Order: sequence, then structure tokens, then C-alpha cells
Amino acid sequence: MNIQELERITGITRQNIRFYEKKGLVHPPRNAANNYREYTQENVRTLQIIKALRRLDLSIDDIHKILSEELSWQQAVSCHLQKLLEKKGSLQSCISICKELRHMELQTVDTEELLRKIDQAEQKGGFFMSILNDYKQIEKEESLKSFTFMPDTMVMNAREFTDALLQYADANNIPLLITKEGMYPVFEINGVEYTAHRTFGRFGAVVHCSLSHPETVEDNAIPQSRRKFYKFLIRNALLLFLVIFMIASRLSTGQSIWLSLLTAVCLAFPLAWIFRLK
Repeated sequence: MNIQELERITGITRQNIRFYEKKGLVHPPRNAANNYREYTQENVRTLQIIKALRRLDLSIDDIHKILSEELSWQQAVSCHLQKLLEKKGSLQSCISICKELRHMELQTVDTEELLRKIDQAEQKGGFFMSILNDYKQIEKEESLKSFTFMPDTMVMNAREFTDALLQYADANNIPLLITKEGMYPVFEINGVEYTAHRTFGRFGAVVHCSLSHPETVEDNAIPQSRRKFYKFLIRNALLLFLVIFMIASRLSTGQSIWLSLLTAVCLAFPLAWIFRLK
């Protein structure tokens, strides 16, 4: 069967199927005549196992160990169960803390005691630390997915584009390897493929580089709903900080919260727009 049929049978997108192949989880045979992949029932079963284990929140590394028999099924499930129980315990700690806080006024909160309780929750496998780690992971992923820079020239031809990429790599000590030249060049950084294109901004040419397969750097253990929230925070950090700062400063002078919010938004959006201009 081809990948379209496999996608329909398993309910897994072809992007994720290719990702699992790159990770060495699925090994489809190839047709000797045309070198096309021909998926088998064994591949279907493997993908269904992967799908089930991912929904149970097992990591790609653990699944790879199971499929390659580096780790027995019983060992992997028992270890994962222990992690889930630890997470359950830390979540329960956080729930207990929040239940206490909802009946208290901010002025009456004992901050030292609150921090002590949070520290205890973090030491147990910590949900608060989990959130911080997830945020850092997604921030790292977003930085890998795309980047831009302004070259010294206007990049009017393929040769200038190649030179611009190499100069950027040399200046930033990046191991960049160009695999396809042109006005839409393809290159690799540490074995990860990127494509590039050029636009013009107010100050000259801008080179935009993005991952050819951004899903390859995503940690599938992080739920999509949480991922979207963290992306919003990362992309709007300046705006959010400015709004909070303006509200706090305006409230300190005795203004109403609505007037403070209106003032903050009116100032924040133009400034955020200026910072995003290339």
C-alpha cells in the first residue's frame, strides 16, 4: 500500500509517518523496480502501536527502545506508569495549593510559606517545573524553525545568495552546508534541512530561513493546546510585558484599571509593530 492508504487506515498524517521513519520507528520496504516505499500490514501495526503509546504520553525515545527491543514492553510500561504516578502526585500538590489560595486575599498570603509549598511540589517531579521546561523546549523549537538576517548585499542573484548564507554562517560559527543553490536555496545545519528566500524591507534585503520539516523538531509529548498557548507567549512577550508594566504604573498613580488598560494597549501595539518591522 502507498502512504495515502496508510494515512487513511491509521489516521496518522503523512508528515508524522515520515517523521517516525526518520526516527527509525518504521521501516517500510521499497519496490525494487521504482524504489517507492510499499507499506505492509506490519507497518500498519507498528504505527498503531506508536499512536497508542504516544496517546499514553510515552516519549519517542522510549518507543524506539521498545520497538528495537532495547527495553522490554513490561519494563517500559512499568517505568512510564511510575512517571505518571509521580506526575499525578505533583498535580495533586498543585491542586491543593490552589484550593487554599482561592479563599485568601492577596494581602494575607504568606509568600514564604507559598514558595516553600511550591518548592516541595517541584522536588516531587514538579508540575510547575514541567511547565517551565515545556516553555523552554517550545522556545528552543521556535528558534530552530526559522530565523532571519540582513545580508551585506541586495542578494540579486544565486551567487550573492550563496555568499550571504556562507557569510552569515561564518560570522555566527554555524556549520552550514548548501545542498541546492538558487534564489530559493536549500541548506543543512547539523543535518537539518532549511530553505531560504529573500524579501526587501525598509533597510535593504532580508533573508528568511525556515525548516523544511518543522515537525521534526517538535516534542510530541507536549499537548497541542499547551503548545499554542506557549507560542502565543513567546511571540507576544514584549506586548504582554508592556501591557502589564503600563497597567501597574498607571494604577500606582491612582488611575482606574480600565483607563490604565486602554492606555497600555494604545501604547503597546504601535511599539510592538515597530519592533516587528524588518
